[in-house]
Amino acid sequence: MKETKPEIIGVLFAKLKPNKKDVFADIGCGSGAVSEFFSRYVSKVYAVERDESMLQIAKERLKGNNIELILSDGYDFLKEHDCDIAFFGGTKGIERMLEVCDAERIAVNAARIEVAVEVTKKMKSMGIFDEVLILNISRSYELAGGTAFRTLNPVFMILGKR
Repeated sequence: MKETKPEIIGVLFAKLKPNKKDVFADIGCGSGAVSEFFSRYVSKVYAVERDESMLQIAKERLKGNNIELILSDGYDFLKEHDCDIAFFGGTKGIERMLEVCDAERIAVNAARIEVAVEVTKKMKSMGIFDEVLILNISRSYELAGGTAFRTLNPVFMILGKR
């Protein structure tokens, strides 16, 4: 199971600058790593996942009283709920979801450059584009008595704001 790495969550946190009054939506929450981290800094977290088995994994992890787990497609969720910050960890149908998202601050993490390009174009056409980051993280490991680094897959982080 893939989950958002702590180093990526750190950059996400620095860019989104949450505060205690914010409502945070984690669309495509997967295992719940992002929801778990942000729950300490915001008033409410919606952990939204359309895969029931993934939501069950997140449920075991997420015990905070300000976290609401929701089994839903991101588009349907965003049509019904308001949030101050929206994070998209899952990108299937992302363009449609962006059209109904009214969050002040938006972040989309993408593993594929094609998705990053489409999200950037969409955000620009909507007038909400802020910037794109390519995050390349390498972690150390021991090699022949020394230290070498193993690179993780890069993540494209596309940021928008109203």
